[in-house]
Amino acid sequence: MKWEPGTYKDRLLMEQLPHLLVEGMLISAFALKAYRGYIFLRGEYIEAAQHLRRAIAEATEAGLLGKNILGTGFDFELSCTPGQGAISAARRRR
Repeated sequence: MKWEPGTYKDRLLMEQLPHLLVEGMLISAFALKAYRGYIFLRGEYIEAAQHLRRAIAEATEAGLLGKNILGTGFDFELSCTPGQGAISAARRRR
């Protein structure tokens, strides 16, 4: 997701409707023939990361992520990685 200051709408989407992001990435990956997706979050978005990881696990369990998705031969892995946070990043830049 974005790293600019006004991205709270993105955080709310990830916390309240994380499956939409997972499904959107899956559809995009299928169209682009991508086999790997990465979601990078601000370090402050702890709750969003938890919801996204749960959505990824549920999608994997349902056969919508991983190997041979729904018997199509299409493989797609997705991961969610939080950053160190805005304060830590600012300190490193000094």
